[in-house]
Parts: sequence; C-alpha cells; structure tokens
Amino acid sequence: MGNAINNLLDNLLSVLWRVLDLPLYSIVLGMAIGMFILYLITKKILKRNPTKILIVLAVILVVLVIDKKLNNMRTELTFMNNKIAEAKMSSSAVEVTKIKKFDVEKLRQQFPEAIVYDKTINEAIDLVSYKTSTPNVMAYISIIDLDYPNIKVKVTPEKKEKYLTSTFAKEHNCIVAINGEAGLSMAMDCELGEWSGNWISDGKIVMMADTDLRPFIGFDRRSKAFYSTDAEVDTIYDPNNKYNAIWGRFDILVQNELILHENDNPYARTIMGTNKEGNLLYLMIVDGKRPDYSEGLTYENCAKILQALGAYNAMACDQGGSSCMYMEPMGGIINRPADSDGYERPIYSHFGIAM
Repeated sequence: MGNAINNLLDNLLSVLWRVLDLPLYSIVLGMAIGMFILYLITKKILKRNPTKILIVLAVILVVLVIDKKLNNMRTELTFMNNKIAEAKMSSSAVEVTKIKKFDVEKLRQQFPEAIVYDKTINEAIDLVSYKTSTPNVMAYISIIDLDYPNIKVKVTPEKKEKYLTSTFAKEHNCIVAINGEAGLSMAMDCELGEWSGNWISDGKIVMMADTDLRPFIGFDRRSKAFYSTDAEVDTIYDPNNKYNAIWGRFDILVQNELILHENDNPYARTIMGTNKEGNLLYLMIVDGKRPDYSEGLTYENCAKILQALGAYNAMACDQGGSSCMYMEPMGGIINRPADSDGYERPIYSHFGIAM
C-alpha cells in the first residue's frame, strides 16, 4: 500500500512538473477551465454557490503558479549565464607570444575550490575568471600590462548627466572598461557628495577633491600607475605624473597588507589595483546580490584574490548595481550587473583602456 501511494505521488509530481513547463498562458487557461468545471459540478450536484471560495482558491493557485514559473525562469537564466560565461572563457585564446607578468597558478593554489580560467585578450590584456559554487560566486579580473607601448588610459572627460559604461567604452574605443562613481543615489542628477575624489582626464582637471577618506590611482603620460592611499591627501595638480586619475571609496590592500573592514559582507564589487612597480593594472568586477548565481565577495576576499595575482595595492570603487565590465572583443558587458533587470546602471565617471 505504501509503495502504491509513493508511486502515485511520484506520478502526480511528474505530471505537475510537466504542466509547469507549459507556457504561462496555457497554465492559466487550463486553471480557468478547471475552475469553471468545478463550479458547474458544485452548483449542479451540491446545489451550492461556491463563487467566493473558488475565486479565492483561483487567486492563490495563480499566484503560486506564477511564482513557481518565475523561479524556474530564474534558474534557467542562471544556468544559461553560467554556460555562456564558461564558453566565453574556455574558448580559444588569441595566439599571442608574450611573457605574462602574473602567475594564475598562485590563485588556483590559494583557492583550490574555485574554477579559474585565464584568457588572453591581446598583447597587453588578459582576463581571468573566478567561479565557485559553495557559495555561488562569479568574478572577472582584467590584468593590463601598462608597459605595452600602445596603451592609452581613458577616464570620463567631464562631469555631465550619467551615462552607461558601454557607451563610454565605445566613444573612446576602449578594449576594456569598468564603472566609476554613481554618487549618492541612483538618481540621474544626484550629487557625488562624500564619494568625491581626484578626477583627471588626459591632463584636464575635472575635480581635485582628495581627502583622507578617498584613495586614488594616478597615471603619468606613459600610462604608468601609482597608488595613493585614502590616508594621503594630494590635491596638487602635476600634468606629468597625474595626467589621468580616478578615485575609489576604500583601501582594501596597501603595500601588500590586507585592510580589514567592519561588516564586510559578500556584495557586488568593483575593484582597481596595481602591482608594486605600477606597470600592471588590475580591474576586478564581482557579480552579486543573486545567491542562485553569485552572492558576491567580501573586500577581504577580493584583496586576497588580487594579491594572489600579484597586486600590491587595491581600492574598492562604487559597487552594487553600478558594477560592470565591458570587454570589446567579447561583445560588450561580460558580467551580469546586480540590478534586478540585469542591465548596467548609468554613472558619472568611467575608466577604460584603449590601444
């Protein structure tokens, strides 16, 4: 008897899953027909008017079905995103003969639970992907060799209405680009407020607002980088050594030492870093706020990942829904931004590398 009941339940569940695979309009139509038949049976046989009860029951069933369908769609989308990301990173790399200045094996050794891919984009740019499944994490690290002669640092040339990182990248012919700062809120006309710092584009000052709370990375005319910690205050314009500059929000790695933060929970992140010599630049994007796909990383783990790849200094930038990475040879935005619709968020400042 027990096996018969179990088999019946299994068969019913199998039918239920097959039904849920149908288009939503088919399910709702089927439910409406079923409710109408139940209404006729109840009224004709039991001689009662079940209208109110059936309406309540129908609403509950519709809500449950829609919720289940949406969960199924989210699961399928996550599966497809994972497959697409894996396919992009595991596809054949560009045939380039060069000596890499970082060792991805150190990252694999330090984080053996992670799936790590290393893809050569061109002579100066590599892309490393970092993925774990317990918990779900998806991150991308672009590593740029600033010694390459054709490298051009690009920073948003003026403060105007917010616009997309992909738009900035296309306007400035960037191979890779990431978000800068969106300000105090998502509003298109919000103030930068406390999230202000040094902002220089091709020798032009947009803003010199460094404080003892904000780090920044400066670049000379040859695009070699130097890191200024948040404790340092530097508002002196030097067109030779600060030909470009972009600021961040917090130090997370200073002179190879981790900078720990209170309430450091996993989140979507944008991180920028340099090696000790200033000839390697690290651009890191962590997807987050979607536990079924990627819940994000702490500042500490971001710093440890970059440290394993050779970073000496690193700063956290605007994060959450702002975090995105554009990679032109891979078709545009390569991560899955954290806003509910998965699209990139307009921001004030951007950073990119052109060649």
